Amino acid sequence: MLAVERRNEIERLVNKNKRVLVTELAGMFDVTPETIRGDLLKLEKQGVLVRTYGGATLSGEPGQDLSFKERDIVNSEAKRRIGKRASELIRDGETIFLDASTSALHLARHLKEKRGLTVITNAMSIVTELADCENIKLICTGGLLSKKNMSYVGRFTERMIRENLAANKFFFSCRGVTLGRGLVDSSEDEAEIKRSMLECSDSAIFLCDHNKIGRLGVPVIAPLSRIDAIITDICLDDEWREALESCDTEIITV
Repeated sequence: MLAVERRNEIERLVNKNKRVLVTELAGMFDVTPETIRGDLLKLEKQGVLVRTYGGATLSGEPGQDLSFKERDIVNSEAKRRIGKRASELIRDGETIFLDASTSALHLARHLKEKRGLTVITNAMSIVTELADCENIKLICTGGLLSKKNMSYVGRFTERMIRENLAANKFFFSCRGVTLGRGLVDSSEDEAEIKRSMLECSDSAIFLCDHNKIGRLGVPVIAPLSRIDAIITDICLDDEWREALESCDTEIITV
């Protein structure tokens, strides 16, 4: 079978089944997984599909947007471990940005013994979590409240960050990450706040539980090259590790 014929068949399968796996395709076409990954990369560039961890999904496949409370209980144990490990990267006296993700909230819960820390956030949940910590200086961006995400967003929030604030480190999460598109979210309002914090930080650390690997989203926040470290609960395969290492991104597995 010619390569173009194989890719046409993969396109047919992903349109029919909504997703495909590298291992299954390699067996079906009697080729190596590396050959299939090359096929998926070409099809992704054509807009046919989006590569995911171990396979691919149909481009534009809709996802389910959950409320903040619903998201807080999804993969909560993984987020707890990621948050604890992330807290170990923070030194007393530093200034950090925390976005309005549930992963950042789990991190905030491990900060209460830090000294001289300044936390800047647009998340009402994090403000509530840290409000009683006398040893932490807490700055809330303010802005338009998104009740679904319990976060402050909008032009006021963006300008507040870009014109008045800066941090040593930015800890954040988002809807998903793909090799082709990088970091993606489900809301332009939320994405713009993350972009602002990213631009005003010396370094950025992505809090990434396994559900986010290969997950679709719009809009794009930033390419993989913009993050300095990724903390995850999954052992990434060689393709992902090579992509991150080529960006000089540190991989921390918990």
